[in-house]
Amino acid sequence: MAKQKTCALGIDLGGTKTLAAVVDLTTGEVLSSARKRTRANRGQDFVSQRTIELSNAAIEAANLTSPEELVAIGVGAAGQIDRENGVVLDAPNLGVHNLALGTILNKNFGRPVFVGNDVEVAAMGECLFGSGRGYENFVCVFVGTGIGSGIVQNGKMYTGFTGTAGEVGHMTIQAGGRICGCGSRGCLEAYASRTAITKAVLAEIHHGRSSILTDDALGLLKEGDTIIRSGIIANAIQQNDELVIEVVKDAADYLGYGIASVMNFYNPDAVILGGGVIEAVDLLFDTAVHRARNAALSASAQKTPILRTRLGDFSGVVGAAALGAMAAGYNFAAAGK
Repeated sequence: MAKQKTCALGIDLGGTKTLAAVVDLTTGEVLSSARKRTRANRGQDFVSQRTIELSNAAIEAANLTSPEELVAIGVGAAGQIDRENGVVLDAPNLGVHNLALGTILNKNFGRPVFVGNDVEVAAMGECLFGSGRGYENFVCVFVGTGIGSGIVQNGKMYTGFTGTAGEVGHMTIQAGGRICGCGSRGCLEAYASRTAITKAVLAEIHHGRSSILTDDALGLLKEGDTIIRSGIIANAIQQNDELVIEVVKDAADYLGYGIASVMNFYNPDAVILGGGVIEAVDLLFDTAVHRARNAALSASAQKTPILRTRLGDFSGVVGAAALGAMAAGYNFAAAGK
């Protein structure tokens, strides 16, 4: 009997960065990785080619002789997904529409490809190898360029009737409020994502507020960029930048209200928070947890664990690799998971 292959390629295709990694399916260990900025403003052909480029780099760094050594390829993309056909239907933060990524990757690498939502696959990574282990029902909320969530129900991903369950970033928290990338108004994502934090900081600087990020803000405007990196935000807070602290606390309060709504409605065993801003900015995490516990109904507020991801930046690639492997028939039970 042939030995079961144990590696898969996971790709985390986000609005800010694209990360590809070869993952050991028995342990969840990332054996190699490659990342670059997504540059969504350059169009979906560029996004596709960048994904292929980083995949090749990760495969080469893992010392695999060919893609044939991979069980499968899994992708988590920041948008609405046709999972059956491997198509990214609509992804405002990626600047792509009806992108047949599954077909493109299959033609390039000759391996089975699964395409899912980025937070969905990250939640599965945490379920199998991270903070979700031991919980049958939990919700992962990831804060990055946008805000999304993945729902694990009875140990499996729950995607809903149309496959779009978990779009917590598009809950309306302010009727007629800020315009969101999805075209609606008042979405949580328009108040608590890194994009929202960046816009708020830039607006205040434009109106004369002082900040150590003023030079960074001017640089963003010159380069046509739209995001202040999480590490820069964290550094500004460490230096007691009054404006950045104010904006982050405001965003965290909105995030906390969103988490409280999830706790009240779904009553999960746990809520797991991740994404670049959560990982880098303690103030955002701590304030959001405090607000959620004050806003949620008393029973869930007192008992529901609110945790950070254990896999951190690798949640997405590990989960994508795992879901790709499962779709290709890999048996996690036989591997001891």
